Amino acid sequence: MTQSDPISRRLGRWTAFAITAVTAASAVTIALPTTTALADPATPTPAPTTAAPAAPVVPAAPPATEVPPPPPVDPNAPLPPPVDPNAPPPPPVDPNAPPPPPADPNAPVAPPPLEPGRVPNATGGFSYLLPAGWVVSDASRLNYGQALLSKQTAPGENGQPAPTANDTSVILGRLDLKLFAGAEQDNSKAAVRLASDMGEFFMPFPGVRLNQQSGVLQAGDMPGYFSSYEVKFTDTTKPNGQIWAGVVGTSVPNAPRDQRNQRWFVVWLGTAKDPIDPAAAKALAESIRPYAPPPPPAPDPNAPAAPAPLPGGRAPVGVPVPVETPVPGMMPGQ
Repeated sequence: MTQSDPISRRLGRWTAFAITAVTAASAVTIALPTTTALADPATPTPAPTTAAPAAPVVPAAPPATEVPPPPPVDPNAPLPPPVDPNAPPPPPVDPNAPPPPPADPNAPVAPPPLEPGRVPNATGGFSYLLPAGWVVSDASRLNYGQALLSKQTAPGENGQPAPTANDTSVILGRLDLKLFAGAEQDNSKAAVRLASDMGEFFMPFPGVRLNQQSGVLQAGDMPGYFSSYEVKFTDTTKPNGQIWAGVVGTSVPNAPRDQRNQRWFVVWLGTAKDPIDPAAAKALAESIRPYAPPPPPAPDPNAPAAPAPLPGGRAPVGVPVPVETPVPGMMPGQ
């Protein structure tokens, strides 16, 4: 019997093991990817991002105002009177009633409102700016002019008028033919004549005129002129008197009567103890402007007509009757 070679048998085992190992390695090689397939892919460049625009800031809504609750109803309050079912209905609108009259295009236009501090004088037809420290006084006793100004010496107290000086005053008015200066059509001659006449009227004492001055004025679009001087009286116990007279406006002899002499004057009187302020006098004269009072309101067409007098000449009851003084029936001997 033939015995197998142990060495050959051992070699056969190693040969089979080698073949098996090679076969397995081939299988692994086929299953794995190649070396180039194992490289990392290129990283894509990220696209630039654009920031989104910020949302507009919306202001917060103001808090709602709380409406206070209505006051409680007074249970003791009287009830409103009930509607009278028998009351007559309101009269219907008359379709045949005439329409209201149209506005008159020729009606005078109301003057514009006066500036603060401006004083109107309807009697003289002018207005002016009141100087500081002066007040408007009663002009009813003036022989010439329509306005009288007095200088305050102290503030009024307890609702009483302020005390005023008795050695200085200002007179304003229309330069009409009551004054000899009104006949002078030239303003420079009118001012000189006015100062001379007023000086003799208010200072009728013997003396000598000193410091005579004159110059032009301009009151808006109205030309003017002034004249002033001082009087040294013969009686040395009297302080020197002072006068400043100004005329503004234009004289138009051929114009209608109401427009013939549109000129106004200022006469400022003073003394050495209470001297005239030339700058204030000039400012006062140059502040004069023509003034027309607003037209009176139109009469009410629906107002009742005045009752006609009764037969015999006696007035109805409630109508005022002028009284003669003395009453004829109460004369002595009747």
